Amino acid sequence: MKISLSALAFFPLVLVLSACGPSNAILDRVYVKNATSSKITDVKVNHEPAQWFGSVNAILPQKSLDIGFASQPILARKASVSWRDGNNVQWSLNIDLPYDHTLEKVGRPMSLIYIIYPSGRLDVHLLESLKVN
Repeated sequence: MKISLSALAFFPLVLVLSACGPSNAILDRVYVKNATSSKITDVKVNHEPAQWFGSVNAILPQKSLDIGFASQPILARKASVSWRDGNNVQWSLNIDLPYDHTLEKVGRPMSLIYIIYPSGRLDVHLLESLKVN
């Protein structure tokens, strides 16, 4: 009886751990939005451990950098994002990338969206990409 009780306790643990496993979602676009009231400069994003790297000299206030590419699996788990704000303050943050199992199962490409706010706040979201014809 102890063996079956242990097995019943172990099975939910395996389900929870597998739900937290690595992403197999497909990515086809990255946005970096400047949600501040001033131009941000020296914007850099480095995805780890995949070492996908991108940078741009400047993003105007309330505008976005939009980078589209051929669909591929998300291999990164974290990102380092740095920028210089309108007051010439350098910000650098490390952030875990989001993951949504329900979106992965749909099998559609996703967009990774970074939003840079005033005072060095950064959010990242994973949303289903829209097809533009």
